[in-house]
Amino acid sequence: MGKPTSFGRDWTLRWVRGSIGSYILGRTRLEVVKGRVRKAVESYGVSPEDIRAIVSSLLSDPLLDVPRELREERIRSLMDFLKQLEGGGGSG
Repeated sequence: MGKPTSFGRDWTLRWVRGSIGSYILGRTRLEVVKGRVRKAVESYGVSPEDIRAIVSSLLSDPLLDVPRELREERIRSLMDFLKQLEGGGGSG
């Protein structure tokens, strides 16, 4: 696959943000989100830092009607996965 376009990368960032938001709300399984994050990082020029920025914005998003403690609990596993992905062990 060639270099990702700006449009493709922007679309991917929105896709990942929606997926993580859906996971926080309990609508999407963690395994699905991990797969989408892995695909975004490996194929679309999205960095783990981009994913962290998305997570940070979702933790304070007033539109997500989920208690902060629950958000943080659900995000913990995703952040552990990001560390593995950065270390080259992206086997979730």
